Amino acid sequence: MMTRFWLALVLSLVPVLVYADVDDPVATGDIQGKVKITRKLPAQRMRFRLYPGFKSVPPPTAKEKRDDEWQNIVIYLKSDQPFPAIDDSDQHLEMVQMGESFIPHILPVVKGSTVRFPNQDPIFHNVFSLSGTKTFDLGRYPKGDSRSVLFDQTGIVPVFCHLHSDMSAIILVLENPYFAVPDPDGYYRIVNVPAGQYTLVAWHERSEQVELQVQVVAGQALELDITVPIEDDESPPH
Repeated sequence: MMTRFWLALVLSLVPVLVYADVDDPVATGDIQGKVKITRKLPAQRMRFRLYPGFKSVPPPTAKEKRDDEWQNIVIYLKSDQPFPAIDDSDQHLEMVQMGESFIPHILPVVKGSTVRFPNQDPIFHNVFSLSGTKTFDLGRYPKGDSRSVLFDQTGIVPVFCHLHSDMSAIILVLENPYFAVPDPDGYYRIVNVPAGQYTLVAWHERSEQVELQVQVVAGQALELDITVPIEDDESPPH
């Protein structure tokens, strides 16, 4: 029951599919396919308890490790041409602190988005980043409180907690809303993409970017499977 709960929570927080509405749906197409991961399963790191009586996230099963890695991949589009403006006022983006972890671990957002960092642990947290894309320090705050950050530049923003050194996450700030995170079976779909030529990027924090040139045709769905080689998160010393 606990493993199902954690997986359901992650899926509810990760934007599996984000796209912009366009005025003329005839002039748009879709990109969809399956992501294949080539790698060994990551090693399980030791976690040292600052609060012995506090229960953190239970260790994942082998299947959950694989599912987690799919959730840590972002498929997005790059283009030299400007994309249509979008209204993201209805989006509620969150990176929750729960079980001494950030959930989700990877959060893709569009430049100009505001992300909330609610604390759902019965302990204090202090969320911060020293990234050149966005530097911030939210200070210590208890369970039930939340702080927000506006991400107004594109780039990678590593996120940490001053009070718990093994807590980490990444916010990936993108130029446009045409991106997707694979589902637990590895399938992704980006819809309503304006017809044209793009660079499709598959991103993972422990992999070199995979880039493919794609042509989106109005009224059609482009089927494209992607292989992402992911390195072990704890490689043995050389």
